[in-house]
Amino acid sequence: MKKLLLLAIAALALNTGFSQDKTKAPKTTTTQTPTMYTCSMHPEVVSSKPGKCPKCGMTLVEKIVYVCPMHPEVVSDKPGKCPKCGMQLKIKETAKKNKQ
Repeated sequence: MKKLLLLAIAALALNTGFSQDKTKAPKTTTTQTPTMYTCSMHPEVVSSKPGKCPKCGMTLVEKIVYVCPMHPEVVSDKPGKCPKCGMQLKIKETAKKNKQ
């Protein structure tokens, strides 16, 4: 009888310990990286809005930005790997849309 009672208490404790509250939404954070524009002839010319290059007058193009799929705060202007998890950096979505 004691074994049955201990088994019931253990089962109840395990069930209570592993149950989750499914009404809470998962916590997510989104980091917005602003769209930047640059001159294809003068990469040092960077602007937060489209326009013309002040040096040569060419139209500024959207700068390609690479981000980590798991860590959106990791942003780079070159392809490579995330320093936090080692995953390959992907082109930011808005840059992909304009590239196609």
